[in-house]
Amino acid sequence: MRSLSNSPAHRDAPGARHPSTVYRPVGPDEIDDALRLILANDGKVASDEQVLDFLSFAVHRGIDLNQTAIADQAGRMMWALLPIISPGRTMLLLSPPRLTRGLSDAIAPGLIGHVVNHFAAQGIHLAQALIDPREASAIALYEACRFERLAELIYLHRAVRKSNTPLLPEGMRWVHYAPQTHAAFGRAITASYAGSLDCPALNGRRGIEDVIAGHKAAGEFDPLLWHLLCAEGEDDPLAVLLLARSARSDAMELVYLGVNPIARGQGLGELMMRQALSVAAAAGCTLLSLAVDSRNTPALKLYYRSGMSKVCTRIALLRDLRSV
Repeated sequence: MRSLSNSPAHRDAPGARHPSTVYRPVGPDEIDDALRLILANDGKVASDEQVLDFLSFAVHRGIDLNQTAIADQAGRMMWALLPIISPGRTMLLLSPPRLTRGLSDAIAPGLIGHVVNHFAAQGIHLAQALIDPREASAIALYEACRFERLAELIYLHRAVRKSNTPLLPEGMRWVHYAPQTHAAFGRAITASYAGSLDCPALNGRRGIEDVIAGHKAAGEFDPLLWHLLCAEGEDDPLAVLLLARSARSDAMELVYLGVNPIARGQGLGELMMRQALSVAAAAGCTLLSLAVDSRNTPALKLYYRSGMSKVCTRIALLRDLRSV
């Protein structure tokens, strides 16, 4: 980020044998090297092919790689951090998965602190990191930087085959997103949070307008892929289903599924999943994917009954920047 100070922002403790660390924006000719660090896997820096693939993804999703910040010691790039800013006043931090003790003691925390301070001043409210559970040093680093462990997210997917549109119970109808239904979607999402086991620590952290903006930014927003299940003559929707085409793939992402507490226990979750598969098939998608809190047992049972299978897990860590 161009507004980060180029002066030494953090000096190591007295007696340290290495030079002082300078936190600064990445230079145009340093972006590839920074991505090699950030995209590293199994102890190896990312390949040229992986870097090129991510560069293409970043262009498609509008990710500003010039926001990347690096820790510099005497001209040597020690660590790198890429903040991805999203609508809804949130950001996701991408960082190298593994750290040596020298990095985790001072260098990496200093860079995280400067990025957090910078974007807190720009009005970002929440910062998040998603870390492989096997990368204990990275998890410990973010926790030391006052990120709280929000949840273990389980990523699921299943193949999509031809699927018929599910029959709706009598007196029910689908309503799609539009300016005139915006408020109804807000009410449906808010109502579904009551008693939900899906990342309950997020409740109350964001206003509903920020929540909706964040959901719209997941994948490629199409109002026809957002659904409310409504009963005739009732003001409050019974359930909400948000879908999005995944960028640069033939996958459909289930962004959010929620059921109003007054309608739980009536099989509406299964109905919403059948609708998701039907919509994905009609759109020509070959895969349906989603992420769910590992503690959300009812949702996991629903997804497994619907044929979803586990792909991987990530530890979600969160820091509220409004106190910075």
